Amino acid sequence: MSDDADHLRHTPLFTEMDDRAARFDEWSYPKGILRDGMVALVENKRGLADQYFNAAEAIVKLVNDNHVADYTVSSPILYLYRHSFELYLKSLIEAHGGKPGREHDLAKLIVMAPCLPDWSQNRILELHAVDPRSTYLRYGGEKGQFPGPEGWAEMDFLRDAMRALRDHFVDLIERLRLNVPASVARGKNS
Repeated sequence: MSDDADHLRHTPLFTEMDDRAARFDEWSYPKGILRDGMVALVENKRGLADQYFNAAEAIVKLVNDNHVADYTVSSPILYLYRHSFELYLKSLIEAHGGKPGREHDLAKLIVMAPCLPDWSQNRILELHAVDPRSTYLRYGGEKGQFPGPEGWAEMDFLRDAMRALRDHFVDLIERLRLNVPASVARGKNS
């Protein structure tokens, strides 16, 4: 076994923080994944939703730049978008004073969410139909048990529709956190 292989097999993934982790900015090297108390403090549902959304956006960019074939990453893209909106819904519910708990069913979360106009509810229900139990995109399914409607979505339209929905949710969440009346929030984004 080479020294490199031995190093990759036996060195812990996460080690003590050292000077290499203190970079000048987010574009400096070496890149890394930070797991500590400071990060945990900012990883609320809204922040985590943003991370999943940004990951979907990064994969869509790889597809559009022809670095990855679209059909090889369709499920991860849908999963990342779907999961981000599950978390945005939960963040919206919490900003309104509700408790979404461990619910993963988007249709049930919509019922708990305030201020959602029909267009955004319909878009969420489209994501729900793709994976109603929040398990198919993660684990796959039995042969012939594909959930939801069959169809095709053009990549740029999917991305732009998800961006519009995200912008709407972020606006609603921020308005609720700032105690702007729901009727005002509903009027601006209907």
